[in-house]
This record gives sequence, structure tokens and C-alpha cells, in this order.
Amino acid sequence: MGFRNVKIESNVKLYIENQQLVIGSGTDIKIPLEDINSILIENQFVTVSAYMLQKFAELGIALYVCDEKHLPNAVLLPMVRHSRHYKLLKYQIGISKPLQKRLWQQVVIQKIMNQSLCLEFSNKEGVEELRKMCKEVQSGDKTYVEAKAAAFYFRRLYGADFTRGEDHIINACLNYGYAIIRGMIARSLVCYGLEPAIGIFHKSELNSYNLADDFIEPFRSIVDLYVASKFDMSQTTSVLTPQIKRGLYGIVNYEMKVKGEKRILSNCIDNLIASYSSVLQGKGERLNLPELMQLQIHSYE
Repeated sequence: MGFRNVKIESNVKLYIENQQLVIGSGTDIKIPLEDINSILIENQFVTVSAYMLQKFAELGIALYVCDEKHLPNAVLLPMVRHSRHYKLLKYQIGISKPLQKRLWQQVVIQKIMNQSLCLEFSNKEGVEELRKMCKEVQSGDKTYVEAKAAAFYFRRLYGADFTRGEDHIINACLNYGYAIIRGMIARSLVCYGLEPAIGIFHKSELNSYNLADDFIEPFRSIVDLYVASKFDMSQTTSVLTPQIKRGLYGIVNYEMKVKGEKRILSNCIDNLIASYSSVLQGKGERLNLPELMQLQIHSYE
């Protein structure tokens, strides 16, 4: 698995030469393909080669592109990364409603638990209230505890005046960070032979990433924690600078826990997707969901 996450901000040319990504900009920069986990292209004048796109798809390297507001709005996904895609597709289509509801219950409980940990690490009030809500989540979350917890959580984390719909720096940062993680989840789903459009809770016919939107939920808290460590409601007039975006993209290098073990974010995502594949094939009924920890960049020995 690659470990480098590269953000392209300048007008450069990207191509492949001798199994290396070449960033052509006067003085060429070369990075071995095997080292690359993801690439984020922010500059709309960057040129890429078709061969580069082919190699990225072949190796499962996530390639993000941004819109005119410099927000990630697309990710390159491989079409043929798994030899048993049709087999898994049948499992996805055939999953029972009771199992879907139990899996969604697991996701929601871990999401709320991670929200409580985020408040704890941020020295905010409301930790115990959220942990009580975890115990109220039923199969399928039919009483909508997730929504109640979210409304409670964001006001405690960012302040009583905070709402998710407003146009300011905190929401801009959250949206940017969520988009990066959503793309990583979509990439992992395809690499494991799963269809991202077939969700366990999200069902929109207009959404090609319903399953990614299911599985992003317990990961959102790591973005929330990072943003809370940088901004509060007194800074809402700040703008999303390139430096801030580099920091947000760097979240992919942070760690969470899976079954008590610290893992880099991309590995946590792969672990969750692999566990879902196992559940679909009748090899278990528990998802390997991530647990939030204090912000810590993964170190490679």
C-alpha cells in the first residue's frame, strides 16, 4: 500500500516514466508509483496523460480533482480491480433487510461513540449525554438517534450558534475533509469488488456513492476533531487558504483504532470494507469500525 498523498497546486504536467510519476515543472519531480496512496489535483490547468490514468486505476491510486471553488468533486475509480465483482454484487443485492438494519445500528453507535470521544479530546461538555444516546440506538435506528446526536454534538463542539448549513470556514473545512475521506472509501469499495451505489441505509437513486455515504459516518469525527483544533465560531470570516487545504488533505495520514490497534486512516477504511465483504459472504455479522483517538500522524518505521 502506498503512503504518499500528493497535492498538486501548480500548473504542471503529470505523466508516467519508468514506473514513476513525473511532475513536470521545469525541475522534474519523480515519485515511485508504489509509494503513492492518493493524488489531489487542485489546479484546473494541470495536464495528465491517459497512461497515467490507466496506471492509477490499475494500482488503485486515488486521484481527486477539484471544482472551480477548489473543493474535491470527483475521484478516479478503477473498473476492474476485483476478479469476483459479479459474485459480490449478487451478495449486495441479496442482503436481507434485518441484516442491513443491524449493520446500520453498528455504524450509528460507533459514529456517536466517536462523537463523544471528539468532545472528550476537545475538552467540551456533553460526553456522557452522547454515550447514553449510544445505548438508545435500535436496529435500523428507527428512532433517529443519529440525527438527535448530531444536532447536540455540533453545538457542543463548535458553539451554540453553529449550524451545518451556513457558509463559513468551519463548514468549508468540514466539507473539504469529508470529501477526501468519501473518495478514499469509494476507491476501497471498488478495489474490494463492491458496488458503491448499493447502500445499507442510504438509498438515493441519484447517488452513485450510497455505500460510501454509509461508511463515512464513523470517520467524520476525525475531520471534526481536526477542524475544532484549528477554528471556532469567532473565526468564521476566515477563508479556505491553500495552507488550510493542505492541512485538511493531510488528515489521510492520521491514525484511528481498529480493534484497539492504531492504523493509518486508509488502512482503517480497507479494514472496514473487508469486514463488510466478509459479512456479505456469511463469514460474520460485525463490522470492523474505526475508533477515534487523539490526533496523531502515522509514522513509518
